Amino acid sequence: MKLASRRLAFLSLLGAMTSLFAHAQTFNTPLQHVIVVVQENRTPDNLFGADQPLINAGAHLVPTGNCQGKSITLTTWRLDACFDPDHSHKPGWLNSYDSGKMDGSCTIGAGAKTCTGSQTLPPCQDTKFKVCPQYTVVDNSAGLLNPYFQLASQYGFANYMFQTNQGPSFIAHQFLFSGTSAPVAPTTTFYRWFSAENLEGGGATGGAYGCTAKANAVVLEVSPTNGAESAGYTPPGNTAGFPCYEHRTLSDVLEDAGISWRYYTNGVGSLWNAPATISHICQPSQPTGGVCNGPAFQPNGNVQEKPAQVLLDLGVNGTSNQNCNLPQVSWVIPDGAWSDHPGTVGHDGGPSWVAAIVNAVGGYDNSGNQLTVQCNYWANTAILVTWDDWGGFYDDVNPITTMGAGYLGGNNNGTYLVYGFRVPLLVVSPFAKQGYISGPASNPTCPNFYCHDFGSILNFIEYAFGSSGNSLQQVGYSNWHYADHFTQDTGAPPNNYSLYDFFNFSQSHSFTPIMGAKYTTDCFLTPKKCFTNFPADPDSDAEDRAEIDSD
Repeated sequence: MKLASRRLAFLSLLGAMTSLFAHAQTFNTPLQHVIVVVQENRTPDNLFGADQPLINAGAHLVPTGNCQGKSITLTTWRLDACFDPDHSHKPGWLNSYDSGKMDGSCTIGAGAKTCTGSQTLPPCQDTKFKVCPQYTVVDNSAGLLNPYFQLASQYGFANYMFQTNQGPSFIAHQFLFSGTSAPVAPTTTFYRWFSAENLEGGGATGGAYGCTAKANAVVLEVSPTNGAESAGYTPPGNTAGFPCYEHRTLSDVLEDAGISWRYYTNGVGSLWNAPATISHICQPSQPTGGVCNGPAFQPNGNVQEKPAQVLLDLGVNGTSNQNCNLPQVSWVIPDGAWSDHPGTVGHDGGPSWVAAIVNAVGGYDNSGNQLTVQCNYWANTAILVTWDDWGGFYDDVNPITTMGAGYLGGNNNGTYLVYGFRVPLLVVSPFAKQGYISGPASNPTCPNFYCHDFGSILNFIEYAFGSSGNSLQQVGYSNWHYADHFTQDTGAPPNNYSLYDFFNFSQSHSFTPIMGAKYTTDCFLTPKKCFTNFPADPDSDAEDRAEIDSD
């Protein structure tokens, strides 16, 4: 069967048939649904550093940072920050990492020129910048972060979750969807290269990402021989560096196994829309510009260009169980107004957004009211909440000495892009160990069961929907593996899968609503009532490859 025909046939299984089909299968775990919620641009120190009970319980969160050998106290600052630290690969990550010294966050731009009262930000030490907002921890004096803190205390929190790539959002979302940012399958020279940056010019030019990008759009890649960046891979009929790639993704693995999936996002041209960057999924109408014509992008297809659709599929505002349309695997991408991405005052809906999703899975809204329609998803669902990159904020854990330069056993695969700094990971499920922290408070040793990265999420999904103790296929190829193969957190059978330490599938816990959200669930269904500038530019990273705020 041709690929397009196979995908059309698969799409017909969605909707009402999804639930019946799911329960007809026997999986390795009791899970019938996995939701991957992807938030933006935070480190554990920055986002959870004010959670003293979590620190007391053993979370690795530090109160000070290193600036070229000198200590800077992490200053509290609001979630909807006026600054946006550089989180490019070059110079952002490379300068922050500083050849392993982990002391260069204060040498990169932070976009703090627009801040009022910026004199209260941490002062830099002997650099060209006056203030260093990279050394901040989010203020929770008003309780804005309480939903995150509740989730961390009630379920699973990862001490050592690393982003797979050393750089910004566009590449991180490639790894979260397919386990690689390689532009092409292992058939040509560039299969050993990795895309490393956001679009050249980014938001400054209003350029679209993916296979419908404008002519001459460029995303730089790193060479596997020396790490130099260039516009390497040239897609057929396009220019070098054009961000339209062709290789397998986790969605292909799921479809081969008859597992339904959906990607909730905000626009085809968004840098967070990973399926739109894959040629066989997008099926672009023309070499540049145009639209994605693939079945996944048709009405009611796998790619939903409205993030809040996930709430409707969970039964929010529904009138019958026909509104219970959650697929077996979901990627949930936020709007910029509730992404946690810093840089725009007023965009502080992230904790409430995540609470709305978790509460809807449990059959409640953010006000603690039971939903009219009860889809009963809580009993068989896992929700994995992570953040796509470190956002330029300080983190103290060296990813290379901890995880290694490149993939362990990968024959130098990824040496110049793998691994990046820590990002938070919350594991929420009736089967999640309660109040569990994965990893010691200090001195991590990898490989180990608590050494996680984006590949761990893919690896876990492959196992959860496998059977007889066997996982589904891996995303990569027999001669060139991807991140789901190189995870460091797998053990011997029966724990031969990632994230296993978070779960006890022999014990289930009832749902307790997550309370304290600033915004009601309805705010995300009718966002113009609650958020200004909606829909929001998901990522204002035009400045990421420039030294800014040098006043």
